[in-house]
Amino acid sequence: MEADVVVIGGGPAGAAAARLLALWGHDVELLTRPAPRPALAESLPPSCDKLFDRLGIRGAIETAGFLQSTGNTVCWGADSERAAPFGGGRYGYQVVRDVFDRVLLDQAESAGATVRRHAVVREVRRERGTGAHGAVVTWDDGGEPHHIDTQWLLDCTGRSGLLARQGMRRPEDGGRTMAISGIWERAGSWAIDDQTHTLVESYQRGWAWSVPVSPSRRFVTVMVDPSRTAIASRDGLGEYYRSELHRTRSLAGLVEGAQLIGEPFVRDASPYSAVRTGENGLLLVGDAGTFVDPLSSYGVKKALASAWLAAVVVHSALRAPALTEPALALYEVRERAMYESLRARLASVSRVAASAHPGGFWLDRAGAESEVAEGEPDLVALRSDPDVLHALEALRSRPSMVLAESKMLSRASRALVRGNAIVLEEHLTVPAFPNGIRYIRNIDLATIVTLGPLHRQVPDLFEAYNREAPPAPLPDFLGVLSVMIGKGILTLA
Repeated sequence: MEADVVVIGGGPAGAAAARLLALWGHDVELLTRPAPRPALAESLPPSCDKLFDRLGIRGAIETAGFLQSTGNTVCWGADSERAAPFGGGRYGYQVVRDVFDRVLLDQAESAGATVRRHAVVREVRRERGTGAHGAVVTWDDGGEPHHIDTQWLLDCTGRSGLLARQGMRRPEDGGRTMAISGIWERAGSWAIDDQTHTLVESYQRGWAWSVPVSPSRRFVTVMVDPSRTAIASRDGLGEYYRSELHRTRSLAGLVEGAQLIGEPFVRDASPYSAVRTGENGLLLVGDAGTFVDPLSSYGVKKALASAWLAAVVVHSALRAPALTEPALALYEVRERAMYESLRARLASVSRVAASAHPGGFWLDRAGAESEVAEGEPDLVALRSDPDVLHALEALRSRPSMVLAESKMLSRASRALVRGNAIVLEEHLTVPAFPNGIRYIRNIDLATIVTLGPLHRQVPDLFEAYNREAPPAPLPDFLGVLSVMIGKGILTLA
């Protein structure tokens, strides 16, 4: 048996990557098996819609019967409980993961991927040291062995990390986290103004959240650090879980009078990152490579975004093997940027919680270090950069301008995504951006460099740019032009 791509793991990352690669004409085998029960519930923010559209599955999600959510209710740090609606008439979804995953697997199958739903992978043998990057995957279904020869492997096995654990992943500092979840039912309404909201709150020993999946059922989870809070054994887990809920402000009242269905269950939610996210013939996708505390509610969104880019990388490498190395480099940069962004977000909200709940749990997470990933501009820092602000003031105050290329400017070929493929395009290199940069806020810097010397007024340059490139908002354009001047891509006279 042969396939262009073997995807191992049938969660959101695996199903999404398999669907895209099959749609783009590749032979795809997806190997998965039923996840352990009970499944977790997750909140999907409205921003997932763009990824659903990119995957071509929005219709399937809209008709799957998931509860629509209009926002979150938050009780964080010293703040009292407050509603945080999504706004603009937008809504997200509250999903139980096993049901959501089945929808995505059906969509992968309908696109032409072969989905093996009861496959147990026994061995992965990769060719190494000869320049080849093929692999042979051995799996069985009911004890009968099968073998697949493939050019590319996608490890989408999440925390289990079937291939990631073979020297490609490392634990992160910042504290271990265990999620203890229970399923609650009640006949009447819940003690929350909007019944569709996810409820999130911090408390001294951790944080807790509740996701509704129907008018009568909610998943309620506490997140604790087992190194700081001794978690009870299986026999005492129910009592321990209830005692943690009683430490909260809002969730304790939420479950009052409700019935706990079955026993609570535990999942590891400790963070880890990738030593490397891929190599020729192998990519770590979604949670197989990196995992950050799920406080961001971006777990599924992160998995789908990672799957889309992984599919683009593999599609490009199969079509044009010469693009493999730059495509892998781009994947590494993008995955690292996503991970660092989520770590920075975790540290920020942890600092808020630490101000109200002094103690080890929040101090560990508030101090989690993050960095701007290589090749990614720090837009927050650029907005307050003195050189950029000086350039902006100069543009506003001068009656006319003379723009020219800086003597520091050079050009280099770097990878970009165009449609569903990786392409090599010119990037601009200066000391402030030593790895090259081409776009900021979707504005093409190379086009501005070409047009800038031809115009003496910002409005004229702005109009010329919008004729040559996809139109940009004037505030964004002015901000990007200030960055280009302030960081030495252009000179202003």
